[in-house]
Amino acid sequence: MTAPTVRPIVDDEFGAFFDVVRTAFLSPPVAEATVEARRPHTDIERCIGAFDAGGRMCGVARAFATPLTVPGGEVAAGAVSAVGVLPTHTRQGHLTRMMHHQLADIATRGEPVAVLIAAEYPIYGRYGYGPATEATTLHVDATAATWLDDPTGAVEIVDNETFAKVIDDLYDRARRSTPGHIGWETIRWQVDAGTTPVHDGRDDARRDALKLVWRDEAGEPQAATAYTVDESWVHNRPSNTVSSDVLVATTARAEHEMLRFLASIDWVAEVRVSLRPVDDPAPLALVDGRAARLAGRSDHTWVRVLDVPAALGARRYATAGSLVVEIDDPLGHAAGRFRLEAGPDGAECGPTTDDADLALPVRALGAAYLGGQSWARLAGAGWVDERRPGAVDAAAAMFAVPRAPWGALTF
Repeated sequence: MTAPTVRPIVDDEFGAFFDVVRTAFLSPPVAEATVEARRPHTDIERCIGAFDAGGRMCGVARAFATPLTVPGGEVAAGAVSAVGVLPTHTRQGHLTRMMHHQLADIATRGEPVAVLIAAEYPIYGRYGYGPATEATTLHVDATAATWLDDPTGAVEIVDNETFAKVIDDLYDRARRSTPGHIGWETIRWQVDAGTTPVHDGRDDARRDALKLVWRDEAGEPQAATAYTVDESWVHNRPSNTVSSDVLVATTARAEHEMLRFLASIDWVAEVRVSLRPVDDPAPLALVDGRAARLAGRSDHTWVRVLDVPAALGARRYATAGSLVVEIDDPLGHAAGRFRLEAGPDGAECGPTTDDADLALPVRALGAAYLGGQSWARLAGAGWVDERRPGAVDAAAAMFAVPRAPWGALTF
């Protein structure tokens, strides 16, 4: 018997790693074929396991390197995923040990921020993460949707191989201008398109989903989506629902046109598109804006700042200004007092001994970082202490963004 430990797993523990996370997520054990399909595309050095006093793996977490788009640029990030603890080992400190180990590793790798999607809201604030973006689901009543303008361009049904190539390129273009998005390797889109099986029980569904590409009037692809249909007939009349888990578009027009097409499909009563921004303009594009609604609004991407000067220096700001922020970080990564001199053209941030304008826990800085949570809202919730009158308003003006940050995918 030894003390509980946390360490990177080794190659022959990869299957057990997946079994732990699937058990924690109330899923059956992973198939060996799935393990082998995932192995070449997973950085096993960044997969960690928590081991109990008897040496059994009882908790897991992984991270991967990715660019995170921020207002005016991007920053290197450690994206955290596959976090779970066996139900027999919860509330024994295993998660805390893993989170501390992982954050230290991300910081050592020179990634100024960590990001994740939280399965449960109360967990990750304890480790310095703050809810930085929100997401919602767009519902369009296809039977009532009439658009304010006329259609442009053309939609094409494409095969899975074409879809994988097109959406890979479109997403990389779109994510560079959309704060809250992370980068994805080509394999992600090959799996989503159904061209690369991972033997998780959903390969057939991904392969069979209908794939669409919208091309502008010059014939260039600008939007792509895949959809499935939930068939329903009521009193012998069609009342089907089209569902899309991801819609990627490089322009607002491209997004608008793809939604218009989905709502125009015969026999379709409703269109549902998951993971949309909370300020999705779709309702305003309709003659009757009530024919579209945004539902299920909730937190999505959480951000944990580890290197304050690097993180704040990576983004651009709506107005020029100067702020001194005092950050409370019990883990020490972001603790200190920092002066931010910033504006639309760039930013500099470094330690200072000047009096603080604002004092806040590191989770509040993560929440405000992308512009998804206003400083005034955070202050109203008691997350920010204003030390200099007017500092909250100044911070709100500097960190303001034209559109709500969001992420089109879950990881």
